[in-house]
Amino acid sequence: MKNTSRDLINPDSLRLKVTKSAFMAFLFFTLMVLSSCRFAKDLTYFQDLEKEQSLFGIPKEVSEYRIRPLDNLYVSIQTNNAEVNQLFNPGGSNNNYLSGAQETFAGLPDQSINGYFVDANGIISFPTIGNISVVGLTLLEAQNRITEMSMKYLKVEPIVKVRILSFKVNVTGEVRNPGLYYNYLGKLNVLDAVSMANGITDYAKINRVLVIRQNKFNTKTFNLDLTSKKLFESEAFYLQPDDLIYVPPSKFKNTGLNTPTYSVAFSAISTVMIAVTFLLQVLK
Repeated sequence: MKNTSRDLINPDSLRLKVTKSAFMAFLFFTLMVLSSCRFAKDLTYFQDLEKEQSLFGIPKEVSEYRIRPLDNLYVSIQTNNAEVNQLFNPGGSNNNYLSGAQETFAGLPDQSINGYFVDANGIISFPTIGNISVVGLTLLEAQNRITEMSMKYLKVEPIVKVRILSFKVNVTGEVRNPGLYYNYLGKLNVLDAVSMANGITDYAKINRVLVIRQNKFNTKTFNLDLTSKKLFESEAFYLQPDDLIYVPPSKFKNTGLNTPTYSVAFSAISTVMIAVTFLLQVLK
């Protein structure tokens, strides 16, 4: 007697294999999804900081920024004389860039056009007033010196404001808006810089943030742990001009990015399992 296809196929054995395969596929997919999940704690700053805890002496107060050769300064000299204002502020006679609601500096004029460059000798040059040495001064000290020199020539007391235009940092890696960010007050910390980049992504590894700092002689690197209050004690908590801040990706990123692919594969396997199960029912 010839064996029929029904005799050659053992439905019970095949059903058992299909069930085991389905279970293994489900288990694999579940593990992939779980491995791509992150806990809120992984993205929480200052995990060891207790509520209402006092941290005496930290962060250490950063020394005020001192003007360097080749810096670019924004200088506003305002009087009640419109012609004088136009002479010192060619970007506009009113020059309200740094007043009132504009104190956020979002509307500062283009640096290369409206800035005053400090030459290699630490000098900036003004029409009528002449050369003024500002190297080594804080922004407030430079402001006072320019005010004093202006009074000698203008015969009136002007309103002077000085800001640093060339203080920039590069924020890159797992932040939402990587790029160059400028600080016009000469004081910026790493948390402010990350916030300027619109915060971290869900894949950020915030306990190993890297700060790269270059100077004339060498390059220094700092690893910052944003989950710990020890961050405040780091030399790199306050940033310096041209610092690079890199927020690295966590180990979850590759798995997380591939989860849609795993989902499609699992859907395909499930479809095959359903088809095989239906076939087994037919063969009964």
